[in-house]
Formats: sequence, structure tokens, C-alpha cells
Amino acid sequence: MYRSKRFAGVVFGATILASLMLGGSVLAQGAENQNVQLTPSRDSGVSGTATLADVEGGVKVQLSMKGLPESGVKHINHIHGGGTCADDRAGRTAPVTIPLNAVVAREDGTGSATTTIEGVTVAELFGRDKERFILLHAKTEKGQGVPPGISCADLVLKSGNGTFDKLPASGGTSSLPLLAIGAALAWGAAVGSLVLLRRLT
Repeated sequence: MYRSKRFAGVVFGATILASLMLGGSVLAQGAENQNVQLTPSRDSGVSGTATLADVEGGVKVQLSMKGLPESGVKHINHIHGGGTCADDRAGRTAPVTIPLNAVVAREDGTGSATTTIEGVTVAELFGRDKERFILLHAKTEKGQGVPPGISCADLVLKSGNGTFDKLPASGGTSSLPLLAIGAALAWGAAVGSLVLLRRLT
């Protein structure tokens, strides 16, 4: 009987640990990973994709561009706050809020860059507090200042009906349903283990 109790106790503890780990995994899935498409501005023919993913301590932004006109050219790019791509294309560029690493054009017209932004989440970048967009600029000419944008993407989430909408102000997926799922998993495992414990004893 002693061995049965000890075995049941081990099973109970292992089940609780496993359920907590599973609950933690469910919570981790709340991390955001969003893709936006950069489309040509000013008849540049330059387009690409930006992937924004939550990482520890911040957000990793990966830019992958194509159609860049000149090999070896370094294209500066930023996240702008307080406007949209339409504003920029109309000559009303919003201020730069977050600089990103430059994209250097390859011989085939492609280019990429990765930047980690500290102290922010994807949900905050897509939040309702301010309109934001990613802007890739043309070649910097000496004495010109900041060159015009040649490819742009608004930081908005595409919903199922084909329209674009911001993430919730609370920041992406609410944590409450995830917490509830984790708690339910832990509770169910505990009850099942207690039933097993009683049968064995």
C-alpha cells in the first residue's frame, strides 16, 4: 500500500507539472507574429515584406525587399508614427519614431535587414494609440537630406473580411482566455490525479 501511495503521489506531481508546462505553452502562443506587405511608392517598383515578431525584451523586424534599382545602394528605413502611407505619398510624411537597420541592395535587386526594437511589443506597434507605417527610402544623395519613400506598409492587421483594422487597444490577443485555458488544464489534471490516487489507495 505504501508503494501504491508513493506511486500515486509521483503521478499526481508529474501530472500537475506537465499541466503547468502546457498552460505556459498556451500562454506563450499569445506572442504576436505579423506580416505586412510593402508596396511601391512614387512609381519605384520596389516592394517587399516586413515580419514583426515578439521576442524576449522587444520586437524583431525583418525586412525582405525586391525590385531595388541599384546594386550596393544602402536604403535607410524607419517606422513613422502619426500618419499613413497615403499621407507620405501625398507629401505629408509623419515623423520618424523608430529607426531600422538599412537595407543594402544586391545585384539581383533584393535586399534584407533585421532590427530588434527594445521595450515594445507587436501589439503596441499595431495599437490604436497612433497610426504607424514602415517606410523604405530612396538612395541618399549628398546634400539632399532625407530621400523620399519608395516602398511603404501601414502597420495594420488584415481581418477576415478583407478590410484592414487595428489590433485591440489592450494589445493583440487578450491574455484572459489564455489564462483560463491554462487554469482549466491544471484543474482537470489535478482532479484526474486525485481520482487515480483514491483508487490506488
